Amino acid sequence: MILLRKLVTLLLVFGLLFIEACNKKKPVLPSHAPAPTIAVDLPDAIPENPTEQEPASVTQEKEPEPPPVKTKPKKATRTAAKKTPPPASAPPAASSPATNNNQTVASLRPPAPPDTAIAAAMPSAEITKQKENTAQIVDATENNLKNLSRSLNDEEKAMKTQIQSYLQQSRKATTDGDFERAFNLAKKAQLLADALIKK
Repeated sequence: MILLRKLVTLLLVFGLLFIEACNKKKPVLPSHAPAPTIAVDLPDAIPENPTEQEPASVTQEKEPEPPPVKTKPKKATRTAAKKTPPPASAPPAASSPATNNNQTVASLRPPAPPDTAIAAAMPSAEITKQKENTAQIVDATENNLKNLSRSLNDEEKAMKTQIQSYLQQSRKATTDGDFERAFNLAKKAQLLADALIKK
């Protein structure tokens, strides 16, 4: 009897929940306003081919607009700058079309590359100091690796290989003139070597 009451009560609760779920409040939509109308004079006769009349009306609308002023160079001038440089006697002929068009044209020859590699703008004293610091770090790290006498597991061997790779890249960056990169690589190698020694 108690079980029957619980079942009936449960069914009533589910029934009420179902009814309430179906009767969700619908959002109130704004009233539909009629679309604005535009007064247009209709022609007396409609032509059989309406596509013939539409282009005429489109061209009439576009005629009042003045053509835009173009400031970009033409494609022909851009492709002329990409051609291989002519012999030494031809540059005066190449410069005359540029003066006629009143456009600035880039030089056909690229500027001479600088003597040093691209590096941060630093005074030479700082560069010298950074070179010395890098060399000291590389030497100290190599000595630490040589003095490591214990046997290494696979993870530690991988670390040692990575350290040696950083040292090699640092040396290459130094010979290339990229002293900032050489210093950073040497510092990475040093930190990894210190971690390897502490294990």
